[in-house]
Amino acid sequence: MKAIVNVLVLVGVVLVISSAAMAGTIYWTPAHELAPQGHSSRMAAGDLDGDGDIDVSLIGHDPVDHYWNVGTALQPAWELDQAQFSDVPWCVKRAGTLGDLNADGNLDLVIICWYDEFVRFYWNLGPAGHPSWEADLSVFEGVPKSGGDGQPRLGDMDGDGDLDLMLGSWSGRIRYARNVGTASSPSYEYVGWVDGIPQVDGACPTIALGDVDSDGDLDLVRVSYDTWPECFENVGTPQEFEFVENPDMMQGISLRIIDGAAGVDLLDIDADGDPDMILARGYGENLLFLNGGATPVERTSWSVIKAMYR
Repeated sequence: MKAIVNVLVLVGVVLVISSAAMAGTIYWTPAHELAPQGHSSRMAAGDLDGDGDIDVSLIGHDPVDHYWNVGTALQPAWELDQAQFSDVPWCVKRAGTLGDLNADGNLDLVIICWYDEFVRFYWNLGPAGHPSWEADLSVFEGVPKSGGDGQPRLGDMDGDGDLDLMLGSWSGRIRYARNVGTASSPSYEYVGWVDGIPQVDGACPTIALGDVDSDGDLDLVRVSYDTWPECFENVGTPQEFEFVENPDMMQGISLRIIDGAAGVDLLDIDADGDPDMILARGYGENLLFLNGGATPVERTSWSVIKAMYR
């Protein structure tokens, strides 16, 4: 989606008014004590056991450090389990994401490996609450990948009720593949590179998808070893996304280099309806920030704007 831009000149001042205005500011509150601690790693979050709260898997570590949430949806408590992904082979710089691709109630697994030229996929055969993984390379057969592509994420990017694929790369650019199948029978069609998200200078960028500003579409967060955390607001629609970087959506998260940032994901850890953020920092420290909700932009009228420049 392309924003419609109008330019108005008032007494020598140029005002640019875009139809795709940004939603405002998001304030984040540190709550690191709620994060599972262990290895710093690319991660995947999701309710893997179907008990109503969010579990966290450190996919990049070998073996995978999986943390069951044995607390509640409001107050997490973590129990380490290194056996849940034992039948998923390790590979160099492994990254993954979880999503239910066949509407059976179980979260399936997408894996990216550094040297692969393809996307790995594993069906979760269950039963519910007891993941069991079966490889199926046919699911993403039509999605190109180059060595060094580093972070997959699933999300409904076109509002049709099934999960599409965003695939991060070493350069920081994002590939997009649309699910042209159904919520219970996926079929992926490669679309191309995503506009509005520039290349990144830092190494090993990772991404996360979530409706950060609660406006009904999915925004994107990116971190890397060498760059500040960034949020790209979706100023499009649930059916047609358009990303614009919006630093105001990262208020409360220090815009400095997160030393050795190895991963990021968005998850509703406190069950308040908006996604919180977990960041994997170097040296085994995971940081958690609670989403305080959007502070909307104060709207004004043309008469007020004109009066400012008389």
